[in-house]
Amino acid sequence: MPAIFFEGEELDCRPGESVLDALNRHGKEIPSGCRAGVCQACVLLTDEQQVAARHQQGLSAAQRDLNYFLSCQCQPTSAIHVRRPDSGANRVRGKLVNREWLSDQVVRLQLDADMDYRPGQYITLWKDSSTARSYSLASHQTQDKWLELHVKHIPGGAISPWLCNDLKCGDELTLQGPMGSCVYSHTQDRPLLLAAIGTGLAPVLGVLKDALVNGHHGPIYLLVGAARHSGFYYQGALLRLVEEFPQVELQFLVQTWEGKACPGLIEADIYQYCRERFSDLSGYGVYLCGAPTFVQKMRKQAFMAGAAMSDIATDAFLAFGETS
Repeated sequence: MPAIFFEGEELDCRPGESVLDALNRHGKEIPSGCRAGVCQACVLLTDEQQVAARHQQGLSAAQRDLNYFLSCQCQPTSAIHVRRPDSGANRVRGKLVNREWLSDQVVRLQLDADMDYRPGQYITLWKDSSTARSYSLASHQTQDKWLELHVKHIPGGAISPWLCNDLKCGDELTLQGPMGSCVYSHTQDRPLLLAAIGTGLAPVLGVLKDALVNGHHGPIYLLVGAARHSGFYYQGALLRLVEEFPQVELQFLVQTWEGKACPGLIEADIYQYCRERFSDLSGYGVYLCGAPTFVQKMRKQAFMAGAAMSDIATDAFLAFGETS
């Protein structure tokens, strides 16, 4: 009988039995619904290099690239290593090599760690055995020497004050991951819409870097929104990037104008701006990152404008006493 290695635990799988049924038989709580590969509730991750196309039917290109598969459709004939998408990978030790304030609220952390990842994914940082928060990766593994995270400082928060003020260069910490499927996965000629608010810029920046590294030559529209001018950071680096890559169009959108000039800055509501500027998103790859309310509203708006749901990648920052 083929073995299933589920998050490090070896379990048996009967002939003709699906991964989902085998895990359920062993008492593992795996969500499921239709069992026909339609609802995608039973999606798992595998470390295998090759995943049969029939086991990924209906999944997005990013999910397929990251080896997501439908456990209800997979009947293994040999040993397979699988895990839940939200379980993370093995924890590794990392070291803080640089910390820099990018604005009054946002700090850039650069970490040295042995971790394979895709730009735009996120990792979890552990302060101790019971306190952890997740942050998205703004770095690119072939362009940047270190893992880069953008951390919003939340006074009184469980972990951001420690990361932004107390952790010293050279100090070690525990990292877990990577996780998430908000990664570049479109053909080089397709138009892309990347929209972010707050530190949602971090995963968007990772996706943008990966698109450019992979030779994306279709138009890329990068929208960065904020309620006030103080909500922006990284403007200089983004403006320099646009100068280097003419296929990238950058727009800063501020809800409340405070009289502070910045190239590419206009006073506009990001939702209304997208409704008017991108009324037809058919054929676009769309990436949305930031607060859950922003991501949910923009996701629905993009879909109503014609973007296929499988072409909309999101990274919503959930709050756990503080916002990641």
